[in-house]
Amino acid sequence: MKAEVLNAFLNGATNSLTRETNAPVRRLGLHMDPSDQVSDEVTVYVAIVGRVRGMVLVGMPAVTARDLASTMVGEPQKELTEMGFSAIAELGNLIAGGALIELEHAGITNCDITPPTIMIGRRSRISTLGLPRFIIPLSTKHGDLNIHVAVDVLPA
Repeated sequence: MKAEVLNAFLNGATNSLTRETNAPVRRLGLHMDPSDQVSDEVTVYVAIVGRVRGMVLVGMPAVTARDLASTMVGEPQKELTEMGFSAIAELGNLIAGGALIELEHAGITNCDITPPTIMIGRRSRISTLGLPRFIIPLSTKHGDLNIHVAVDVLPA
């Protein structure tokens, strides 16, 4: 995967998280994982279609999801409510949509995202169907989360 594609997802994630939490976001590394994804406690799945095909997953511990949702909806989330789930799903939309805007600036157009799906519970297997999956771990004031990127860019 080209660096400009990974950077688009990194920028989309850091910009969205910074805007939603009003606090800095720090990248903790980058690595590739050839295995099927084993989901975190809360995982947002957004498919990407068009010239860029694949998926982005935003995985986090439940405590991080509750804290992020509390900030986003403006009320405590001791357990994720429907509004809290909606906020976490929207965070996945913002990250994936922000990445597509970054890709468009790089000349990679004709891409779209699907509505997000939230998976609750650890250890779900998600196959990327042969696409390499890059993981961008991020740290926020609400906790750590992982952005998983498994996409392929078709020729123009």
